[in-house]
Amino acid sequence: MFPNIPYEGLSWPITQHAGVLDKASLDGLLNACLQCRGQRVDASVINEYLVSRNILTENVRSDSKEVDTWRDYQQILSEFGLIYSTRISRVIKLTPVALAYLNNRLNYEELITLQIIRYQYPNGHKSQLSPSLMDSFGEDFNFTSFTEVQAHHKILIHPAVIVWSVLYSLWKMRDTPVLSIDEMQNHVIRCTRHSDTSLCVESIIAARNQELSLPPLTRARRNASDWFLLLDQTSLFRLNAAGDTLALSAISVKESYEILRIIKLLSEPTSFWVFEGQSDYKNEWFDYYGDFDNSLDLIIKVG
Repeated sequence: MFPNIPYEGLSWPITQHAGVLDKASLDGLLNACLQCRGQRVDASVINEYLVSRNILTENVRSDSKEVDTWRDYQQILSEFGLIYSTRISRVIKLTPVALAYLNNRLNYEELITLQIIRYQYPNGHKSQLSPSLMDSFGEDFNFTSFTEVQAHHKILIHPAVIVWSVLYSLWKMRDTPVLSIDEMQNHVIRCTRHSDTSLCVESIIAARNQELSLPPLTRARRNASDWFLLLDQTSLFRLNAAGDTLALSAISVKESYEILRIIKLLSEPTSFWVFEGQSDYKNEWFDYYGDFDNSLDLIIKVG
């Protein structure tokens, strides 16, 4: 079966707040950070900035009845390497790629495209273990982080690169060059290495021809939907009006030669941050993913 999944609960976890990501919300969050840059996080100052300018909703907590906009939405910034996670830095620490954006060296679409195509599993931000995942391993579970689980099972992928490669291959093979949520959940998220891409394409075509039926990855549905929303924010993909099928954008078709060059670069093992059990791996991840100068060859110019 393509491919044998390394553990139950395989998925592509991403922030549940992906749906609110757009230029206005990102600009608001980054400018709110500037109110406390280099200082300890003062959530009340940031919350007031975001809410008073109608950038994001109050998100009043049910227990304390207090506004908690920052706690909920700051995950967007750390998820995409724009600030160091507040779990490892008590002060607001903007990364070089965030500063490049604020200094207009990148526009919004270029920034989002860059950070989403560079996003990888495993990484040093998605490190928390869910109780349900630990339970699925039973007595054999002996990992200290989700990052370690993925590294142990030799997962090494850039999800956006795999999705682009699958869609491009479907187009080259004259099959319908779109992905449904079901196909994302049942086929694409099974990829654990970039070398799985061809088998993934074959399995999708076989399923479309009713020659194959794969059981859905039960924990992957929500993540598949969130990834669709994120990929639509980039210059490379476009969702249909209903939001349930994904295709390559006009830019992907027009600039396919240049984008293929970038896809090939990001498919090489040397393009990855590698977890080797280092004690300071979370900081090292943000040092790597938040870097700007070493990713200049990966910027897809738009506009």
